Amino acid sequence: MLNDLLDALAGQDLGVVLPLLLVFLTLDASVGVGLVVPGDGLLLVAGATADSAGEALALIGAGLLACFAGASGGHWLGRRYGTRLRHGRLGRRVGERRWERAHEVLERSRWALALAYFLPVLHALTPAVAGTVGMPYRRFMPWAMLGGAAWVSTYVTLGALAGKVVRQHAEWLLPVLAAAVIAVFGITAAARRALSGGRAPRKRSAWRPPR
Repeated sequence: MLNDLLDALAGQDLGVVLPLLLVFLTLDASVGVGLVVPGDGLLLVAGATADSAGEALALIGAGLLACFAGASGGHWLGRRYGTRLRHGRLGRRVGERRWERAHEVLERSRWALALAYFLPVLHALTPAVAGTVGMPYRRFMPWAMLGGAAWVSTYVTLGALAGKVVRQHAEWLLPVLAAAVIAVFGITAAARRALSGGRAPRKRSAWRPPR
């Protein structure tokens, strides 16, 4: 059944898949859709629709554009609405610990900001937190885009490879799914360890909240 689903997805025109990817990934970091629909899974499924290297590259390009739009939108919302985002109804559902974790990422090295894309939920919060604490857009975006590029490329490629193997060898479905799940958990764990081993957080006064 899942093999048939992959075949059906692969048969979808890029004119359908690309807009959906653009919309969901843009909303992922700008208004917190990633808190409900994990972007990692979305990229894997989108990658599985690719039937050629050209289609995979088109999906990666769309993902990068969406990451730029989403990170820019999230940063603007953080600067515009500040702590109201955190203490509003959605912010309370996210949980104080997750907001604190996003703050900790921004207080570490700039590489931590890029690595945050590989941590579900957390990467959906960092743009808003960066705007809230007054981190300059020109300082935030290069590292956000570096992380977004690595994140999108990794998961679209992983999904494309998994989809291709399963379509050609239906009997390998379960091993491929298991390998994909293990790869995702492994990447997430590696990013979490890298962040935990980063240098000590700087004082929060490093970026002043906007007036």
